[in-house]
Amino acid sequence: MNPLATQRPNGRRYGGWAIASALTALAAAVLWGRLELGTQMRAQILGRDAEILNALALRAQTEARQADPLFDLGEPAAQYQVLLNIASLTNMIGARLFSSQGGFIAGVPTEVKETTLDAVALDRLRQQQSLTRFHSAQPRQALFLVLPDPAHPAPGTLSWVEIDVPLHLPGQTKLLGIAQFLLEGVTAEREFALLDRRLNLQGGLVFGVGAGLVIVGSAWAFRRLERANRLLAARTADLQRANQELANAAKINALGAVTAHLIHSLKNPVAGLQSFVAARQEGTLAGDGEEWREALAATRRMTSLIQQVVEVLHDREEAASFSVSLAELGGQVAAHTRTLAEGRGVRVELSFEGEATVDNREAGLLRLILANLVQNAVEASPPNGMVTLRLAATPSDLVAEVGDRGSGIPEPVRARLFEPVRSSKEGGSGIGLAISRQLASHLGVELTLVSTSPAGTTFRLRLPRTPTLT
Repeated sequence: MNPLATQRPNGRRYGGWAIASALTALAAAVLWGRLELGTQMRAQILGRDAEILNALALRAQTEARQADPLFDLGEPAAQYQVLLNIASLTNMIGARLFSSQGGFIAGVPTEVKETTLDAVALDRLRQQQSLTRFHSAQPRQALFLVLPDPAHPAPGTLSWVEIDVPLHLPGQTKLLGIAQFLLEGVTAEREFALLDRRLNLQGGLVFGVGAGLVIVGSAWAFRRLERANRLLAARTADLQRANQELANAAKINALGAVTAHLIHSLKNPVAGLQSFVAARQEGTLAGDGEEWREALAATRRMTSLIQQVVEVLHDREEAASFSVSLAELGGQVAAHTRTLAEGRGVRVELSFEGEATVDNREAGLLRLILANLVQNAVEASPPNGMVTLRLAATPSDLVAEVGDRGSGIPEPVRARLFEPVRSSKEGGSGIGLAISRQLASHLGVELTLVSTSPAGTTFRLRLPRTPTLT
């Protein structure tokens, strides 16, 4: 499978997630900024009235002192006079006078409910700081004493701005009293609504422009990144091909003295035997030609198998040490037997369970054994049949199973299956399984016949996990 085929959709999906995350963060930042700015501007709007009322309170004191030299702001009556002078403003719906301890003294009009100031408010007022609070859509009875009206059992709602102004002498910080003014809240509500519309519009514009920049910038960046990923994938594929070629050129060659001696001893005699059989076949009579053709096929098979082993032995002299994964091992076996399988119309199916790596010196021998088993399975399979090669890694060993759907191994052959010249195939010599058993014994691998029947045959190769098998 081409890695780019899976990387491109994943890259687009991750890119979409990244853009969505960036837009979410931008929306959160814009919303937070809009709320924070709205809170500050509301406080400024309300604070404007507090500054005006504070200035009016100081002016009322000055005017009262000029009109009456005995005017003493420390007296509740004088404070109440200042409260009445300011409460006469047109947008004022009521006022309260409190002592320096926060206790209620008087209210204008008389229907205004009595209340007290909490400790937090008193601390700020003692620091000569005015307090402003906005009450929106509150029941009228929360501010005024309302008599039950049978015609209107549900009292209406009212909005107002509550401003606490500290009363003190000019140039002094001692709190003498507190004047609380209650302003109608319709004007404030209108200003707040207008402010919200403007802030929402500005926030929407900021988010729209920012989102556009994020999308355009991210799309450009992801295109560059995708181009870089394609280049990296191409270079990675080239490196993998180079590594595969290196692996193919540097197979392991730990056959041991017995196997090496056997192969080198057989090479020249079998080559001579093949030439002899080929020459005799050409000069035989028509009736004897079939036997000589079978003999020629057997010698060619032995020559091919010996040549494979010789290649592994030759690779040992130049091979470096590296690791081979299960997928690489299975791919090499499938590639080696592909021509034979395609020629016979047989499909070789690979499956993998778990992950493991094998030292290249062992992997070469395993490839040789498995390739011989797969080749036998292909030759035993009917046209359009299927051969399975399963590689599984467990904590204790590596298991390889090769199965076919042929007619099975005859009973007379099973008893001496791994001995030379014991084969159930036409023209077969049985030497392939014999050499495979020798190679397996050298590796410490268990090669067994798992099952055989008219429904097919399965061989199993079991290799214990060692430091070279991870």
